[in-house]
Amino acid sequence: MTSALGKFSPADIDKNSPIPYHYQLTEIIRRLISQEQWRQGDKLPSEREFCETFAISRITVRKALDSLAAEGLVRTNKGIGTFVSEKKYPERWTSFPIGFTDSLASQGYRIETQVLTLEMISPTEKISKELELSPASLVVHLHRLRFISQEPILIVSSFLPQHLVPGIEQNDFTHQSLYQVLRSNYGLQIDRVKRGIEAVAATEREAMLLHVGNGAPLLQIESISFTPDGKPVEYFLAKRRGDRTRFELELSSNAFANYGLGTD
Repeated sequence: MTSALGKFSPADIDKNSPIPYHYQLTEIIRRLISQEQWRQGDKLPSEREFCETFAISRITVRKALDSLAAEGLVRTNKGIGTFVSEKKYPERWTSFPIGFTDSLASQGYRIETQVLTLEMISPTEKISKELELSPASLVVHLHRLRFISQEPILIVSSFLPQHLVPGIEQNDFTHQSLYQVLRSNYGLQIDRVKRGIEAVAATEREAMLLHVGNGAPLLQIESISFTPDGKPVEYFLAKRRGDRTRFELELSSNAFANYGLGTD
């Protein structure tokens, strides 16, 4: 019997309570995880062990585990077992736009960057359109792999109009935030961003960089950043590990008002 369950008995599920058995079990498992008796990556007891410990049915156990999986607290690998989910890194999206480094660093996470490419290129038709550039224009392409606590989390390609950021390739983006450089060196303040998110499968190259399996789920983020006068200054396309990502959105009442929505 798994040691964490050794202190429990059938009496720990109150059979006379109006609270469903599966909910009671859910709270027991959640408490054990919060107390770190089961830690990230640990395998939970089998359904049979839960059934025998608490004198409940397998259906009850499955309901509890399904509920926790829906919350992202556990994950089930078919034929292998159920495990405590690895930590997700929350990036906060507020009504005031900030970059990846600023968002995560403000929460105490250690951010590291590997610059994969920093080059001047001719933009594709899509990039030209998003940045409102003529076909003859050049853009700076900054391609980076971002780490949190030494774990690869994000691949991001940023494209910036070359005429707005002359000499930007002289900066060391291994240690500098792009948004900080834009503010400090070029007086470019990001006032508004337009972003879209969709689920995609990792390519072989992306899987290698992010240490995930080929075809693993990633979140693709497409974004255009604007200055206060409405000028597009950056187009980026990012791929984030789905198993380590959580987005937290914070909207003010003004944001609701802009869309003609109430706050109820």
